[in-house]
Amino acid sequence: MKAAIALLSGDRVQNYTREFVYQLSTRWGVPFFASLLPSHISLKQPFTFEHIDSLGRFFDSLAASIRPFEVALDGFYTEMWNGYGILGMNVVETPELRALHNRLNAELPGVVKDASAAHDGAAYRFHLTIEMGKVAGANPFQALYHEISGQPAQLKFTAGALAMFFYPQRSELDSTFITYRIQPLGRSFF
Repeated sequence: MKAAIALLSGDRVQNYTREFVYQLSTRWGVPFFASLLPSHISLKQPFTFEHIDSLGRFFDSLAASIRPFEVALDGFYTEMWNGYGILGMNVVETPELRALHNRLNAELPGVVKDASAAHDGAAYRFHLTIEMGKVAGANPFQALYHEISGQPAQLKFTAGALAMFFYPQRSELDSTFITYRIQPLGRSFF
């Protein structure tokens, strides 16, 4: 089993990015995959865990300790990864984002046996995935990117909630997944 921890981007960004998901689906037949989760910026990519209860307590405490802060998105990107095409938005890295990623890497080993993730550490690039899917032949993600890359796409939002995603299989690429838990930032909830 795996989990990931992310900042939710809020309704405005969710609605904006889903317009592109709609285009990928209706124009190129791209099945929904990453867009099944709410629009988000991953702070910690999927990692293996043993006990959901202890991870949930850690997650709740983490969310309560973070104050809402501003996040900026700056333009689109497209790339290929393990046979998957990706369309996303660049996130402007801030000290708050890097500190949260580093904090998770420092504190999760006290909660799980192996907190490593496929994309992790100092080289981790913050991003917002709009959609991703297997590509065999023409790449619809790249085609849409070429159409929209000249559009102004500077958005800001105040991060106000943290989400934990759950993947029951070992590989998140060949898995189903859910939004397991959402907590507001900076508040006690029990």
